[in-house]
Amino acid sequence: MAKTARITNTLQGREKRSGLAALMTPKMIMSLVLIGIFSFTALVTLSGYAGDLRQQNNGQAHALSRSAIGFGGLTQLLSDMNYDVRMARTENVKYEDENALRIFTLSRPYQADGMDDLDLHSPTLIIMPKWITSPVKGRAGWVQRGWDEVPIWEADNHERDLKELTGDVSFTSIVSDDKSISYTVTSTVGEKSITPGFEIENLQWMKGENLLDIYRVKAGPVLTKIQDTDIYILSDPDFMNTMGIESKSRARFAVDIIEAVIADSGADPARVDFDLTFHGFGGKTNVIKVLTQPPFLAATLCLLAAGGLIAWQAFSRFGDPLAVKRDYALGKFSLADNAARFIRIAGREPNMAKDYARLVRKQVVKELNLDGRRPQDIDTIMGRREETLNLAYNYIDLHNRAGVTTNNMALMQLAQDLEHWKKMMKTGEQHEPR
Repeated sequence: MAKTARITNTLQGREKRSGLAALMTPKMIMSLVLIGIFSFTALVTLSGYAGDLRQQNNGQAHALSRSAIGFGGLTQLLSDMNYDVRMARTENVKYEDENALRIFTLSRPYQADGMDDLDLHSPTLIIMPKWITSPVKGRAGWVQRGWDEVPIWEADNHERDLKELTGDVSFTSIVSDDKSISYTVTSTVGEKSITPGFEIENLQWMKGENLLDIYRVKAGPVLTKIQDTDIYILSDPDFMNTMGIESKSRARFAVDIIEAVIADSGADPARVDFDLTFHGFGGKTNVIKVLTQPPFLAATLCLLAAGGLIAWQAFSRFGDPLAVKRDYALGKFSLADNAARFIRIAGREPNMAKDYARLVRKQVVKELNLDGRRPQDIDTIMGRREETLNLAYNYIDLHNRAGVTTNNMALMQLAQDLEHWKKMMKTGEQHEPR
């Protein structure tokens, strides 16, 4: 049986591509470009709403936190008692909110520094921080005591925070190994009541020359008022945080504190605002928010649509491609330009001065409609016009100068004088030579 001859493929067809060349097809490149544009746009947009999308229950000492040091329990308690509880997300207090009690809860020292720039003209309660905490892994919103043997902030930090608001002030922490110490709280205003039986670990109290006592323990004041203002300071957060209102009696006392502040300041008795701006949940306006919300949203969409059409036009071809034109046109201009280049290389420009002077004279004769007249008549008319205009130099002088011009500097001066003579002869007006 004869062997079958192998047929050799001699057609010059498209070979199969492999590797990176097969991957980077036009469709793949376009897909990568579109994905990159979408990702960048999404990143920019989300960065403008970062504060609104931040996790609210992050374990810090604010009204949205349900941790032990948070005040989520207090907000729930006040809501159940029919208080109008609101979350303040802007630093500026609106006119209709000026009579509402605004509560600032601090998580750490040096947050109170920002209050120096605020216009605190509404009733204000500042709750100072105390506990150093760290998050619990695997439990969102949970915290545990910090790294120190006594996990509380140093009292000196609070003194520096409030010095601009209160003047000289001092904080003291009662540090003790006995966690069952009971404190009796006494009211110094209104119905001067006594509330016994508060077991608070590492109790903080404060004193200052410009501070008026509202509630105090035996050691010193825990709730004070800055003199001649409606600003109140609670030295220890355990009177009002979630850990502090674990029992009915302590929850009742937390409400008593708020009611005492409202009564003393004359605030709205049915409303409490918790400030969130110090904890990164403020609703600050930025450029991205403005452009992605009405009424500017329509303009933003129109700009995006216009950008998309421009990109589509850039990547798409409409009709046949235009023929490529030469950078320099051929013809008379090219011949004249080349001739001028050769004359300059040869250094023959001064030798063309007389011809240039005659060319300027011909232009003036044409402008004055003297073509067709006899040469002697043209000379007479031109001479009389020069005398009438009282020119500093006439054509004969310029023509004689052209005959003795030997360098380019003299040639340039002659050309300027000829141009000046030409303008005066054409217009009949005096022109200052350049």
